Amino acid sequence: MSIALAHAKAETIQLLRVPAFAIPIIVFPVIAILAFGRQVVDGEPERLLAGFAAMAVLGVTFFQFGVAVATSRLFTWETYLRTLPVGGGARLLGKVLSGLGFATVSVVAVCVAGIAVFDASPLPLRAAGLVAALLLGCIPFALLGIALGYWLPPRAALPVANLAFLPFAIAGTFWKRAPDDLPRVADVAWQLVPTRSWMEVLDSVATGDSRLPLHHVATLVGWTVVFGGLAWWGYRRDEGERFR
Repeated sequence: MSIALAHAKAETIQLLRVPAFAIPIIVFPVIAILAFGRQVVDGEPERLLAGFAAMAVLGVTFFQFGVAVATSRLFTWETYLRTLPVGGGARLLGKVLSGLGFATVSVVAVCVAGIAVFDASPLPLRAAGLVAALLLGCIPFALLGIALGYWLPPRAALPVANLAFLPFAIAGTFWKRAPDDLPRVADVAWQLVPTRSWMEVLDSVATGDSRLPLHHVATLVGWTVVFGGLAWWGYRRDEGERFR
């Protein structure tokens, strides 16, 4: 665990040294909630917080992991790190922990804006639960971002991350409630979309609904296993190509 923490610290310092990368992923969600919050989630301040906070965290997972990981593969420092006697699992965990740090800052900024401007005032226990659900629920998307970073060429990572971000947000209905009149087959398929399951859990926590949707929790766990496998496979594949 200490090795993973050391990697997380190094990753965080490296990203903080590039303000043009670190600042936008924190500031953009705040701009989005201030500009569009009242139009998209009128009258539901707690859900507004959950939706825009989820968007903030999703942006961190796609751009910090997908784009940053792909770009780092161009550097000789990355090659040097691969020669050290450290397993890939510790490095992947370090990247996830670093991302959770940036995600926490982004969520706090969105919550401050939502509380100040839209009078969203969840109870302290709900607010703490919402932050926990955001950070735990983003783990599969962090692993997906890492997988994209190792599977895609560096020049393709940014456009693919941009293309994937908005559809995932829309499919998760971050800014509106899921329709109730979907055909049965479409609804079952939609239940399996990871961002939809994440938003259902966030809705339950933000609104104080005691009936936590366990099937959505199970869906997120399943996607965590799938995306984690893809991330590990991509890491090992990149390692094989680098040192063959």
